Amino acid sequence: MVVTQVFRFLRRARWAVVAALVTAVAAGAQAQGEDPLIVIDLQTTGPQSHLGDWVQGALRDEQVRVRWPLLEEGGRFEGEPACVLTWSDPDRSPAGTKRLRQHLRDGGGLIYVVGEGNPNIRTSRDFLGPVDVDVRGLDAGAGAAEWVAHPLTEGSPDLGAVNAGSAISGTGANPLIRSGGREIAAAFDWGPMGRAVILDHSVLFDQLNETRPRPAVRDFLVRSMLWAARAGEETADTPPPVERPEIPSIEDLIGQQAAPPIAHRNAVVDLPDDNKNNWAAIRTLLLAELDRADLEINAPKPREDEALFDSDTLERAGLAVIGTWREADDVDWSEPLALGWFFNRGGRILAIPHAAGGTMGRMVGFNEMLTQLRIAVSLERGNGRAQFVEHPITEGIRTPEDGLGMRGGARVWAPLTEPLVTVRNQPAAVAWQRGEGRIVVIDGQLLLSQGGEDEPYPEMVTLLRNSIEWLEGEL
Repeated sequence: MVVTQVFRFLRRARWAVVAALVTAVAAGAQAQGEDPLIVIDLQTTGPQSHLGDWVQGALRDEQVRVRWPLLEEGGRFEGEPACVLTWSDPDRSPAGTKRLRQHLRDGGGLIYVVGEGNPNIRTSRDFLGPVDVDVRGLDAGAGAAEWVAHPLTEGSPDLGAVNAGSAISGTGANPLIRSGGREIAAAFDWGPMGRAVILDHSVLFDQLNETRPRPAVRDFLVRSMLWAARAGEETADTPPPVERPEIPSIEDLIGQQAAPPIAHRNAVVDLPDDNKNNWAAIRTLLLAELDRADLEINAPKPREDEALFDSDTLERAGLAVIGTWREADDVDWSEPLALGWFFNRGGRILAIPHAAGGTMGRMVGFNEMLTQLRIAVSLERGNGRAQFVEHPITEGIRTPEDGLGMRGGARVWAPLTEPLVTVRNQPAAVAWQRGEGRIVVIDGQLLLSQGGEDEPYPEMVTLLRNSIEWLEGEL
C-alpha cells in the first residue's frame, strides 16, 4: 500500500503549498477607485508573445488596466494585479514561481495555459496541485473540441479540431471545453479567495491562426480574464463558489520562523556502508560534519523482520539521517509512519538521495521512507550549473556568477519545500519546516568531487554544515 502511495504521489503531485488565504486583491483595487489590473506574464517570443500581443489589444476598450511584458527577475507584480495571465514554464526561475504563488495566495485571479509536452505537464501539476487542481497528460491525437455550457462559453462559435495535450480536473472544477470525453479547459471559483481558468494550449491556435488566437476562443478569453479579475463579485449567472483547500502559511512552509534547539544531541544514522556510487566519500563527509556539530552518532544495524526506525529509537533522537541504500522490500511498513511521527513532533531530518545504474531500487526504498512527508526524488536531473537560492541556510555562500559545474543526479519533487540549490532550474537541495519539524534534502552528488576536482566544492560542504546547524535550531 505504501509503495502505491509513493507512485500516486508522484503522479498527482497534490501537495499543499503555501500560505493562508486573504481577501481578493481585486476588491482592494476597486475600493481605491481603480480599474482591476491584469498582468500578462508571458515570454516575449513565440506563441506566448502572440497571445500577449493579442490580449493587449483585445482588452484596450475594457475597464481594466493591462501591464506587459515580463517583469524583471526577482521583482514583484506592481500595483497588486487582480488577474495574471501566464503559461506553464519548466524554466521559470524559483523567484518567478514564488511571485506566482504569492499572487495565488493573495486570492488573485489566474488564467493559466498548460504548455506542450511532459515538462510543462509536470510544471503545471507541481504548481496547481496544492489547490486541488489536477493536470494529466493526454496522447489521444487530434479530435473535435466542444464547448461545455457555462456563462463564460455562452454563444461561442464551434471550436473545431484540437490536438489536446492535457486534461484538467479537480475539486470544484466547472468544465469549459471537452475533447474526446476529457475536459481540456476548466474554471474554478473560490469566491473571495480567487478565480482561475486553466486551459490546454491546443485550444488557442490553429493552422490558420498562428499569430493570434483562433476566432472561436477570442470572446471566451476576454470573458475569462474579466471574470477572473473580478473575484468575489456576486452575479446571478455565476455558480456558487467552492471552498478553496486550507493550506498552511508561508512561514510554516519556508522555514523562516525560529525553531527551538534540538532536545537530544543524538543523530540516528541510516546510511550505506558500501562504496557503491561513491557512497563511502559521502558517508565520510556526513559523519565528519555530524561529529563537528558535536552530535552523538547512533547507527543501528538492520535486523530481520524488525524496523530500523521506530518510535522508541526516534524519541531519543535529535536528528535522523537517511541515505539511499535500502530497497523497498527492506523498508518495514511502519518506518515511514515513524519518521512522519518524528517530524510532526518537531524532529529534524537530513535526507541524502544518491543512486545510479544498478542501484535504482534503492531510490524506491528512499522515497518510501518519505511518503508521510510528501517528498520524493527522482534520478532525472542532467549535468548543469548549480546555483544557490536565498535562504538562511545559504546565507553568505558565494559562488561564481555562472554557478558550479555539477554532474547529473537527483531532482527533488516537493513544491512544499524551498529550494536551496538548483541545477537547470531543478531543485537539487531543499529545506522545509512545519511547526518545529525541519527537513533538508541534499542530492548526494552535490557532496562529491566533480570533474577536475579532488574534493567536493567548499561551497557544498558549507551547505551541508549550515544545513546541520539549521536542523539543530542554531540558524
